[in-house]
Amino acid sequence: MDDTGYLAYEENETGELIIPECEAKSKPFVGQIFPNLDVGCKFYDDYAELCGFTSRKSTSTKDDDDFGTYNVRTFIEGHNHTMVPTVSRHLMPVNRNVTLAHEMWITSAIKANIGPIRSFRMYKEIMGEYEDIGCVSNDFKNFVRDLNVYALDSNAHMILQTFLNKKELGNGFQYFYDVDDENRLRRLIWTDEVSVKNYKLFGEAVSFDATYNTNMYKMIFTPFMGRDNHGKCLSFGAAIISREDVNSYSWVLEKFVECVGNAPPLLITDQDPGLKKAVAAVWPQTRHRYCMWHITMKVAEKMPQRLSDITEFKTNFGNIVWSEFDEPAVFEENWQNLMDEYDLSDNRWFSDMFDDRSHWIPAYFRDVSMSGLFRTTSLSESENSYFKRALEAQRHNYHKTTFADETGILPMKTRLKIEKHAATIYTNNIFKEVQDEIDDSQTHCNMYKMEEQVDESIYTVHDNVDGKFVVRHRLSDTYTSCSCNLFVGKGILCKHIFLAFRTLQVERIPDKYISIRWSKFSILSAMVPGFELGSAPSQNSVIGNNKFFNIVGNCIGYVGDNQVLREELLAALIEVEKRFAKEGSTESKLEAKRRLFKDFYGTTAPEVPSVLPPLISKTKGSGAGGRRKSNQEKAMDLAKKPLRNCKKCNTMGHHDSRNCPTNKLSN
Repeated sequence: MDDTGYLAYEENETGELIIPECEAKSKPFVGQIFPNLDVGCKFYDDYAELCGFTSRKSTSTKDDDDFGTYNVRTFIEGHNHTMVPTVSRHLMPVNRNVTLAHEMWITSAIKANIGPIRSFRMYKEIMGEYEDIGCVSNDFKNFVRDLNVYALDSNAHMILQTFLNKKELGNGFQYFYDVDDENRLRRLIWTDEVSVKNYKLFGEAVSFDATYNTNMYKMIFTPFMGRDNHGKCLSFGAAIISREDVNSYSWVLEKFVECVGNAPPLLITDQDPGLKKAVAAVWPQTRHRYCMWHITMKVAEKMPQRLSDITEFKTNFGNIVWSEFDEPAVFEENWQNLMDEYDLSDNRWFSDMFDDRSHWIPAYFRDVSMSGLFRTTSLSESENSYFKRALEAQRHNYHKTTFADETGILPMKTRLKIEKHAATIYTNNIFKEVQDEIDDSQTHCNMYKMEEQVDESIYTVHDNVDGKFVVRHRLSDTYTSCSCNLFVGKGILCKHIFLAFRTLQVERIPDKYISIRWSKFSILSAMVPGFELGSAPSQNSVIGNNKFFNIVGNCIGYVGDNQVLREELLAALIEVEKRFAKEGSTESKLEAKRRLFKDFYGTTAPEVPSVLPPLISKTKGSGAGGRRKSNQEKAMDLAKKPLRNCKKCNTMGHHDSRNCPTNKLSN
């Protein structure tokens, strides 16, 4: 045996051989006999590690006189390079090994959307020092590379196989997929029983956003989202598509209805023209609303350069487009006045937005039930991590919120009985909103005028924040409504109605105004048979890794800084490790690695995939050199940069004399 491959070492400039220093018992010698080759190699590897150099097996010769043993015939002790310093020896390949513990840690981190570099740093914090980790960050990165290569060209097949396994369990899991002429996956949609139940109860308004996930295929991830009875993010299902076109969107919308049973009354999306056509064709009865946030973020980039005070315009623009109380005629008048004031009547973008006003301005959705749940697709965008993990976290958080809701008691702001009654009905998050309305009815509202007619009482309420509103109380059925339409758009009563209730001496919220969708879990479960939002804790009989981690972690915590106990615990763990290294799995390291990959993906990579992954797709915002930022994102990045003074136009902005907008005007 000899040591070779010392490219990483510095050559000894004197030409003299370097003799490693170590105890005699650790040094090989001529005539030394080993029972087998592996034992001999291990002895020399230990010697190399102790001295500070790396070894690898080159050639071996078996002596027939040794009766199956191995004999060291030649031992060259000198080296033509320096030894690795002690402080750097943990970086030598012989001292670097990605163990099963490392691999389990890395795969767990990936599931939590943590990359190899961050997971390496976290592992270091647990181990204490870098030399205690056992490998370097590149080893973590290489393992992730191997994990990705394992599913290369088979991930579409593996996803479908995983979904098939879920469906065969009979728990209500559904999925549909579509392939192209080359048998490549191009569309996939899935949902489960819990999501469908959620949709039946909370699907009045659905957010649908197409934002591609940055994987190598750039598949577009499109989740269907809503809000639960706490007002929190809620998933109804998800899809991935390879192209953002009318056919793809139409297919997704059709299959979503097959999964959940019916189209939603209201859908919120971005301004994708293909999606607009698909919604009109497939869901003609659904009111289609654009995400207001996406639109308002474009204002700065659409403003003419001649307008110096963009801030003032954006404020005025926001006050007009975000108003929930204006009727369409009032909005249109205010919009026209704004365009005239800033000479924007001929601006194409603003003209297009006005022509499309019925798709995004709140004034045109005042009559739509629950239109005030949300006006953006931000709920969907927050789910653009791996959907399964996000769904698990979402349902776990629901249980946490429900527990706090059922056990917590919120303080009252008034002495009104109707506030205490509201606290027993609504979830805590929604009660806070109702509570504010009740409180505001006392602090911000007063009765301006009361009229008694034959069939109704009419109350004109002066709101010192939002203006005057008319509350009508029908005598025949005691139904009360307000011109602000908060109850229609959000499902909660407004401060103006609460003021009228005080006049009418109403001390409890009438049942007709109690929306099931905002009720506490105890009320929901009583009123909706079989309702169980979220999933129950797993009853899997297989002992999970969490038990091992918890026990070992607890033991470390129990011993604390007691050195005697720490040594005793370490010795016990070493003995346990030795035992199970012998008695545990007989699989090779490669087999163990493949098993870990299978556990990670949920299925085995096939020799020949039945469905191929899609070709790399061009999507909104993608380019040949990677993802191209949208104008909206560019504007956001630009807004973060400090202003500088342009010497040509003598104004503060994000330009200088070389690229001053006045240069274009002068040309």
